[in-house]
Amino acid sequence: MSAIPSVPPSDWGGLPARTTTPAALPEPRAVSLPRAWYLRAGAMAALLLGALTLTYLRADPAPASAHMAFLCQLLSVREADAGLDTHLLSLQAGRTVDDRPLSQFAAEATHQILRMEALPDVVPVADRPALQQSLNALRTAMDAKAAALPEFRRAQLGLAQAQARLPDAAQDLLQVTETTPLRAATQRYVLGFLPGRGDGKDTADAAETLRAAAQNDPALALPIQRLLAEGDAIRRLRTARDEAIDAVRRLDTAAHIQAVQRRYEQSWQRLDAQAHGWRVVLFVLAMLMATYLGWIFLQWHRMQRQLAGAHGELQRRYQAQLAAEQRLKLHATAFENAYDGITLTDARGNIVDVNPAFCRITGYSRAEVIGRNPSMMQSGRHDRAFYTAMWKRILETGNWNGEIWNRNKYGEVYPELLSISAIRDGHGKVSNFVAVFADIRHLKAQEKQLARMAYYDALTGLPNRVLLADRLQHAVARARGRATVLAVCYMDLDNFKPVNDGHGHAAGDLALVQVARHLQAAVQPDDTVARTGGDEFVLLFERSDTEGCHRMLQQVIDAIALPLQVGSGNHLLTGSIGVTFFPQDEVEPEALLRHADQAMYRAKQAGGGRFHVFDAEDDRHARDVGHHAQRLRQAMRNGELVLHYQPKVDMRLGTVLGAEALIRWQHPERGLLPPGAFLPLLEDDALTIDLGEWVIEQALVQAGRWAAAGLRLPVSVNVASAQLQAADFMRKLGLALERHPDAADLLELEILETTSLDDVVKAARIIEQCHALGVHVSIDDFGTGYSSLTYLKRLPARTIKLDQSFVRELLEDSDNLVIAHGVIRLVHALDRRVIAEGVESEAHGRLLLQMGCDRAQGYGVARPMPAADLPAWVQVWQPPQAWRDCARVRWTDEVYPLLLAEVQARGHLQQLRHALQHGRRLMSPVMPPLPTLPDPAAAPTLSAIDRLALVERVRQEHATVRRHSDEVGRALAQGAIEEARSRVDTLQAAHAQLLRALADMQFALASPAAARQALPAAQPQPA
Repeated sequence: MSAIPSVPPSDWGGLPARTTTPAALPEPRAVSLPRAWYLRAGAMAALLLGALTLTYLRADPAPASAHMAFLCQLLSVREADAGLDTHLLSLQAGRTVDDRPLSQFAAEATHQILRMEALPDVVPVADRPALQQSLNALRTAMDAKAAALPEFRRAQLGLAQAQARLPDAAQDLLQVTETTPLRAATQRYVLGFLPGRGDGKDTADAAETLRAAAQNDPALALPIQRLLAEGDAIRRLRTARDEAIDAVRRLDTAAHIQAVQRRYEQSWQRLDAQAHGWRVVLFVLAMLMATYLGWIFLQWHRMQRQLAGAHGELQRRYQAQLAAEQRLKLHATAFENAYDGITLTDARGNIVDVNPAFCRITGYSRAEVIGRNPSMMQSGRHDRAFYTAMWKRILETGNWNGEIWNRNKYGEVYPELLSISAIRDGHGKVSNFVAVFADIRHLKAQEKQLARMAYYDALTGLPNRVLLADRLQHAVARARGRATVLAVCYMDLDNFKPVNDGHGHAAGDLALVQVARHLQAAVQPDDTVARTGGDEFVLLFERSDTEGCHRMLQQVIDAIALPLQVGSGNHLLTGSIGVTFFPQDEVEPEALLRHADQAMYRAKQAGGGRFHVFDAEDDRHARDVGHHAQRLRQAMRNGELVLHYQPKVDMRLGTVLGAEALIRWQHPERGLLPPGAFLPLLEDDALTIDLGEWVIEQALVQAGRWAAAGLRLPVSVNVASAQLQAADFMRKLGLALERHPDAADLLELEILETTSLDDVVKAARIIEQCHALGVHVSIDDFGTGYSSLTYLKRLPARTIKLDQSFVRELLEDSDNLVIAHGVIRLVHALDRRVIAEGVESEAHGRLLLQMGCDRAQGYGVARPMPAADLPAWVQVWQPPQAWRDCARVRWTDEVYPLLLAEVQARGHLQQLRHALQHGRRLMSPVMPPLPTLPDPAAAPTLSAIDRLALVERVRQEHATVRRHSDEVGRALAQGAIEEARSRVDTLQAAHAQLLRALADMQFALASPAAARQALPAAQPQPA
């Protein structure tokens, strides 16, 4: 009700105030344990729990994993030491000839000892010095053992070489004599040197017989002396070897190992004894804890009984309260059911009664207002003249109605629709006033909401386009008058669609609301943030210069990147912002928005998550791109576009597998243009699709013409991402195949790896549909995308094209060789075919054949040519001799280290040539070390001596090249360019010798073609 001032007449009378006194309820008796009891119980429980925890930690001697790890390391040392001694005895007994495990055993033992020196935490501090001393003694003994191994190897190698020469010397002697005694003596002498077969006396007798024969027959002196000399060498070297073995075995490492184990076990036993004592303490504390918990339970049980008594008391109080409420309901009046508030006052304006609606609206209880004047609810929004006019009308006419603002109990000002009427007695005098009022806050809110809907966004509460246009007009005028810089920013959220698709539109709306809050928090109060629709926002802010605008834009970018609560987790978004500055861009306000929109698309093309300032040059570039697209469409209509074809061949079989259709523009003014001259400017997806469909159509026409002439040659066509993802791609492809039934099985589609990875499920479905139509599909430019094994496994394409960026530098870049080899092995393992692009020379093809890639395409095969020239080329083409030589043998992974050494040598020589050509100073260029060579036993066509000789030749040639390379490198490092150039010829000659040695070993490791496994038969289908 409005504030009613006191009315001067004092004889108006009044109504008695109605009062109701509720029955007094007994206070509930508090039932609770003393606070000190809770504190004492909690402190004691915490103390016992802490003691239990500390004792438990101390009772555990140590982590079992650390203890077992140290014992396992000690066992590994013991096994390695025993293995070393056993292998030495095997070498001495002749049961094996391989001495490489000696180094492995020694290295393993040393490695484990070094790991053991980092003692585990289980070893007490007092025991660590003694155990560390034992480990140092063990490592010293093992190092001494390893140091004695080179002496043994030299003796063993010399002994093996002497034993290998002994049969040859005996064979030479047997070839020049036919005397039976002499031949028998020779046989006994040779057999005397075999392990376990020799008899010292018999060997000595045979030697005396041979010396006597040499004295009697001078013609036999030379071979006999050679045989005896080899025997003496064997005895001498065998003695040296046995002494070396004895020297190694005298180093008693087993005793040191036993000492380490003994000291460690003593330390562990002491630690376990300490832990046992703590376990006893833990048991005592656990018993105390159990006793204390039992006492706590008894206390709790007593408290439960007390609470039961308190509950009964509360039940009695509740019954008394219900009886009081029943009595109060009897006193309800008719006006208590009214929705509007009703106030009844006496003639002086003092309140005598109110209804519940009054209490609901004003917040005052009935007892708080009885006897008081309604003026206590004045809001202060109306002056004294307003109340004077209101009461004048009431006294004159008997009623008044209208809108008024009052204040409720909580200080909130609210509007109400008020009607006041005067009640007169039988004498015509005013005895009471009755006021009926309704809270119209919801009506005012609806009016405000209607106004807000016209100018603000319903979701985010930001200004909409209508209010934005008005604020932009005022901002431009204000910036022009103040000589400030106005930034007009157009922002679009990046990757917002996955939020709607993955979490629903409700989550997307919530994300937009959060973005709006972040934007409002980032800008200043005078700035404008508006939402124009979807995930697009517009920002307006004034600063003194453009640098301040740039700082503000970066703050906005950072605000957008804040995590958003989407669904059950956080989601990160970025925004692309286009901005133009007024008055630098002095155009109409609508043009400012359009320019900012254009700049926003530039920011999105650059990857998003950034802002881009509008540039008139960019605007001209966009117009140029549009003109270029229009000119390209005109070229399609005028027949200026042609297709050239580049063959794809099988280097091993010497057959032509197909050709790739490559577009060219026969420009009337600029001549024949390659695709790189006009396709990069193509940004129109619709034109890209039209151009792709034209290429497919022309390729099918040409394949049909060749088929009619007797040449059934598959033709492959590159498919752009926009064309492949078009909804009607398969329908149009099927129609094209129906128009050319004679060439339907000759079409192959090449899709980029990055295109297929955008939506692997959709790409796999399209590939399967193409296979159903008889169209083969290959993955182009493999290795330039993500190269995911999962995607490769899921895509049904049978052919993978190795990207030319890895093939072109294959001869001199070892990294490209490693990548190419890995891709080829991977594709073969997945039962796919692989074809290499960018084969520029015969050397590229030879290297690919040796790595298992038989199919190739590039300038080393043929350049792209017009369709009329291809049939004649197919008739005369033959693979180079180097490819035919490689095709005659089977290549395995044994040859890969040799290929790596060849490429590394070429790359290093190329670096030196480049430095010499430019006269640069290099700091210590070092040739890469020779990779681990394959086992010469893998060369099936060579004898053992030839195998060793071939390996030694490669190592010597590599060492020679490295020595000459170091000389050139030192000269370059010292700045002696001329001296370095004078040594280049020698280096190049050594380099050529190394390449020949590597090639000889490569072919030696290869198997004859007749022995290779059956390869898949070449079919006249796309590669």
